[in-house]
Amino acid sequence: MGVEKRQYRYGDSYQETVELSDGQRVEIRPIRPSDKQMLLDGFEQLSPESRYARFMTPKKSLTDWELRYLTEVDGIDHFAIGAVRRHLVSRDEGVGSGRFVRLADQPDTAEPAVTILDGFQGKGLGTLMLQRLIEAAWERDIRWFRSVLLSGNVAMKRLAESLSPEVKFRASGDGCLVATFPVPEPDKTPTAPGFFKGTALYRALAHVARADVTVQPRVTRPPPEPD
Repeated sequence: MGVEKRQYRYGDSYQETVELSDGQRVEIRPIRPSDKQMLLDGFEQLSPESRYARFMTPKKSLTDWELRYLTEVDGIDHFAIGAVRRHLVSRDEGVGSGRFVRLADQPDTAEPAVTILDGFQGKGLGTLMLQRLIEAAWERDIRWFRSVLLSGNVAMKRLAESLSPEVKFRASGDGCLVATFPVPEPDKTPTAPGFFKGTALYRALAHVARADVTVQPRVTRPPPEPD
């Protein structure tokens, strides 16, 4: 892409330790090529339901090509962070990941995805990682997040009516709805919790959390492996 690599707050040296709602502490940092085994171990711990929600298909394993795609990222057009729980006597454990991939034909738009291990869901980690994705996207000149929404007509109508006029919807032709949300601009304290509450993106996520709609995370599907 035509985005020059700069010094980013959420760049190669980014690292922070956060405390979850149950008191556990995890480290958030960029995903690295050396994280392939950690990502594979995390995938093995996902329930079949969580795997299906992530890949929109029953999936028993990750291929070597998928592992390369998910860990060998450039940090600009494909940005990825991981949540890691440190252990003193055993190897570190990956408990969550978040990423966005810039659209080749729309450089100000990206598809986001956040996945949290089942045992760490409901502790505030997913919201925090989304917040970091928003901040990282903004500093990389991404102003829109795009998701494919799957839902019944009633729930989708309710969702569309609840969002701001800034949200763009279009039919994808396969019974789904493509929604493009404005990325909220971080305030002067980027790490302040909840700065995007009340935005269209936040309200859409609330519908997803209530299972009114589901999001098809196409960003987690790598392009076809070359011959």
